[in-house]
Amino acid sequence: MKTRLFAILIILFFSKISEGFAQSPRYIIDSLKVQLKNAKTQEDQVAYYSELTWYWAMVNLDSAVEYGQRSLALAQKVNDKKAIGQAHSDLGNALMQKGNFAESKDQYLQAISIRNSIGDSAGIAGAKSNLGSVYQRLFQLDSAMSNYLYALEYFEKSGNDRYTNFVKNNLAVLHEDMRNYPKALEIYSEVAAYREQNQMIPELAMVYNNMGNIHKNTKEYQKSEDFFKKALENGQKAGDSLVLSVTYNNLATLYNAMNRPDEAIATATIGIRIAEKVNSIFDQATMEYCLANAYSKKKEYPRSKELYLKSIATMKQLEAKEEVASMYLRIIPVYAALNLPDSAQYYTDLYVEYRNSLTEDQIEELTAELQTKYETEKKDREIAQQQLTLRSKNIQLYGSLILAIALGIVGYLLYSQQKLKNRQLQQENDLKSALAQIETQNKLQEQRMLISRDLHDNIGAQLTFIISAIENLKYFEPIKEQLTQRYDTIANFTKQTITELRDTIWAMNSGEVTWEDLSGRIRDYIQKAGASASQISFDFEINDRIDQKATLASSSSIQILRVVQEAVQNAIKYSGADRLEIKIDSTGKEILVNIQDNGKGFVESEIKPGNGLYNMRKRAEELGGSLEIQSVEGSGTSILLIWPVG
Repeated sequence: MKTRLFAILIILFFSKISEGFAQSPRYIIDSLKVQLKNAKTQEDQVAYYSELTWYWAMVNLDSAVEYGQRSLALAQKVNDKKAIGQAHSDLGNALMQKGNFAESKDQYLQAISIRNSIGDSAGIAGAKSNLGSVYQRLFQLDSAMSNYLYALEYFEKSGNDRYTNFVKNNLAVLHEDMRNYPKALEIYSEVAAYREQNQMIPELAMVYNNMGNIHKNTKEYQKSEDFFKKALENGQKAGDSLVLSVTYNNLATLYNAMNRPDEAIATATIGIRIAEKVNSIFDQATMEYCLANAYSKKKEYPRSKELYLKSIATMKQLEAKEEVASMYLRIIPVYAALNLPDSAQYYTDLYVEYRNSLTEDQIEELTAELQTKYETEKKDREIAQQQLTLRSKNIQLYGSLILAIALGIVGYLLYSQQKLKNRQLQQENDLKSALAQIETQNKLQEQRMLISRDLHDNIGAQLTFIISAIENLKYFEPIKEQLTQRYDTIANFTKQTITELRDTIWAMNSGEVTWEDLSGRIRDYIQKAGASASQISFDFEINDRIDQKATLASSSSIQILRVVQEAVQNAIKYSGADRLEIKIDSTGKEILVNIQDNGKGFVESEIKPGNGLYNMRKRAEELGGSLEIQSVEGSGTSILLIWPVG
């Protein structure tokens, strides 16, 4: 389980006593304690408490929370709203680093509310950027993106390059979560260059960690290890224990991916000691999970099970549902290896329940956002209508008085009435536009519900197989070869399940998708297919007539991707081909996707139709197009997906 590092913005009501890290956090803390003791006013004490909260977050998170609470209580006592808003932000940062995301979100929302009331624009932008990090850790990506973009626009307009750099780092993390690795790496490189130029040592360690994670995900393991070691070097130079614990966790996760469990265990053990020192509960749990994976690789299943259960208990307390679901999935084969099929079945059921609840939470969040927008627009329309009515009455009254006083200004009155009519027409047009926007939002909700059902159906089918396979394990003789083959089958289907889940969430969260993004998804899938079917040579080509930056609806992109996946799977299973080509082209009026193999072919009327062909035709219909299958026995098969442009 990788750990991403978010940039946290601290918009203080007076400058920090030290820029950079020429002095260690512990030295600065001792200096601040002396200044706190000698403070002459309560307002000064509030400021020192705020500074101590920030620096304690690098050394001990429990102490950071304690000083944050003191700062908030004293700020409320002196009734300094700006200091109260800062105290909520400081406390939100400490709670987020500790892993208490729900409490952290509440603190940042209170900070934003207070800063709104006093017009603290810089403070609002900083708190929104940090709130975006909390939403991202809670996997509420729409809310995260909205808060990041608000902060980015403010800091770019105000010319604050440093804070702009912080927000860009967080946007890159968001792209990484959506598996848009090229875009994420592009932004990270820009962020790293700025930090290298300005000698931002702890922040450099953060971005090196994030870049290492991307190279790990793309299986460029040596590059990944190099970045993590650079992050360790900078973290040690800065004396930032929190960054160090995260880096050790990422490095241990990399060693697990490289099948070097002994190095993973040694590295994670160091990281746990550092995380315990700063009381970072979330980081401790992620490294215990990493240790559990390593012991599982070493087939030390009792120890692996113990660590899985410990990390699951902690993550459940922190309400980290995504992490808990991942741990449920990993512990299933451990129980199977221990010959405990009932426990394996139990955690399989829990995994299915958690995945369903995560999907339901996402749908509920989208629905709530749309409802809020609808209510706001409805209220605006009512106010506009009331203003129209009031203006109409006032104008009629003034017209009567003017007519009674002097008939000579009739012409002027007619002119005024005409201007009123023009304004009324304009307002009516504005209302129509608002209604059209609401209708568009409703269509968007229907589209996302469709994608969510697609996610639910795919995941349900795959998990049903996992449940069946694990249940059947108890009927096998304890022969190593047979069990190994069965476990491999389960692992392969589990990976396929996770891939389909990520593809669907990617489409659901994107709204609109570029052809470049969709091509990347197809290439990623072909690469994985080539690894499992090495006897087949794969070729993918998208014609230059298609603009890579052009967009298409997310629902259309997932339909295209699913048709390609189904056609490739069928070719691998049944065609006996040694070459498969995928070509995307455009005639100007139609888009053509052709999947062609040189296999043995088939006569469609002579085979028993399955769900695969039916699903491909159904997806073509939903695109407003058609699916043509041409297959000659002994000469291969061509599947052509056609749909109109626009």
